[in-house]
Amino acid sequence: MLYGWQKTAFKKIRDKNAIVSAPTGAGKTKVAYLWAGIIDDKEQIIYPGILKCGKIIFTAPIKALSNERYLELKNMGLNVGLETGDFKKNLDADIICCTQEIYTKKYAPVPGQKVIIDEFHYATTDPQRARAYIDGIVATSSASKILLMSATFGRPKKTKNYIEKITAKEFELYHTNKRMTKQVFFKEPITLDEIKNALVFVFSLKGTAGIAEELALLRDRISANKERRLNEIAELLTIKRIPAVVYKGVGIYTGSLLPKEKLFMEAAFRERIIDVMVGTDALSLGVNLPAETVVFAQLAKYYDGPISKNEFLQMAGRAGRKGYFDTGYVTYYPSNYESFDYDTEELYEYLLAAPQEPMRIELDVSVPALLKGRSIEEEAEYVAQYSYPPQQKQKVIDYIKEILFKIDTFAEERNLPGLKETLADIYFVEYNLGTNLRLAATFAKTEEKLEVEKLISIVFTHEPIRNEFYGFLQLRKYINSLPKEYRKKIANRQNLERMINETDPTVKGFEEILAKIKPAG
Repeated sequence: MLYGWQKTAFKKIRDKNAIVSAPTGAGKTKVAYLWAGIIDDKEQIIYPGILKCGKIIFTAPIKALSNERYLELKNMGLNVGLETGDFKKNLDADIICCTQEIYTKKYAPVPGQKVIIDEFHYATTDPQRARAYIDGIVATSSASKILLMSATFGRPKKTKNYIEKITAKEFELYHTNKRMTKQVFFKEPITLDEIKNALVFVFSLKGTAGIAEELALLRDRISANKERRLNEIAELLTIKRIPAVVYKGVGIYTGSLLPKEKLFMEAAFRERIIDVMVGTDALSLGVNLPAETVVFAQLAKYYDGPISKNEFLQMAGRAGRKGYFDTGYVTYYPSNYESFDYDTEELYEYLLAAPQEPMRIELDVSVPALLKGRSIEEEAEYVAQYSYPPQQKQKVIDYIKEILFKIDTFAEERNLPGLKETLADIYFVEYNLGTNLRLAATFAKTEEKLEVEKLISIVFTHEPIRNEFYGFLQLRKYINSLPKEYRKKIANRQNLERMINETDPTVKGFEEILAKIKPAG
């Protein structure tokens, strides 16, 4: 059944470029499906062959969300493909799910598409991600339609004006604070023994593990039937060690978990083998974890300080889920893991009363564009004017000159006159400048084959990586992004594939494995 706000939103944005801003859990996805022509106003699926436009593209900020959207659409019986930095499947399909970077690089200029850019609020999280979003939006063909989907933020009309300015297109804005479930914010803290059916947010690995252990101490062991099912899921996902807290109904969810470990925790939570998930803000990235309560056990991050009101509401929006919990509850727990001298209670009270911040989009400089001929003036103008609010152009110019000076100095010191051309070809925005320079120097000096182990050594020495596995995944993504003549130079790529697949086979076969772990009936 469509809700009133969904019908109103669709009526307003139908056949238009549009921005839909609604709370987490409000049901934005159905509006996107209506707008794209995937379902009709009676929620009947419009199957392939009936679609009257070109491709329908769904973008997402991370691979896991593209995978999730792909599976949902496929389960609806639709002809859908998937493309991320390290995976491609069924690219001739009517519908493609891809990461924002892939869309920007490959699909944006294609005319006649309907493009749904989901989780647009993540453009505010860092300059690199912002550049991928804005470059993709700007490069979208004038013969395609765009729908930006976002959680709520302050002053949405100003964001609409900004998008219209950078695209030279008119956009319809639909903004609502309505949710499908009631939401209650408690002013009093919760105690550990009261935490049930909950997501608990903590922004440090130490805090996540500590609070999970504190909760586990107060709980009984799960039933024998649940334990059998838990072990069954673990075996299917090749999980060799289950954390002890899980046997007490408490899960742990952080960005450093292997993909198969995240799938294990998600499956156990959805089947209610565990009913509490303690995690970092990785929990807020759209994963499907129906919870009745959201508990903030920390509200300031180690490096960034207190979270914003927008972040607070996005995480709080995970409380309540139609069909599971018709009311969502939000509260806090004054743990011992709050950052520095911050007080969780004071921050919680402040965030309850604070207004939402307007969207801020700060673009990063494109080093490849500069190396391929874009002038300092042109790049500085683009970065300054396409950021929101605009950056100071002279500051951008100074920053660009600093980058180019570092590149020139590196090339001169190593007597590599052709380094800039190589760097332009192989630059990877997810790696820092120093890593890119060392990789470019290695390619420039290598006439014959280049062992993949040499690339691993460079990246692991000069990049801050979450753990070895994610370092391997990112390197594979980098290699796949290289022009063909550089990829051909790399020997023993199968060693990298073997290390990835031996550590986590779900990276390659996630669809088949997920089908196996579905509960019977």
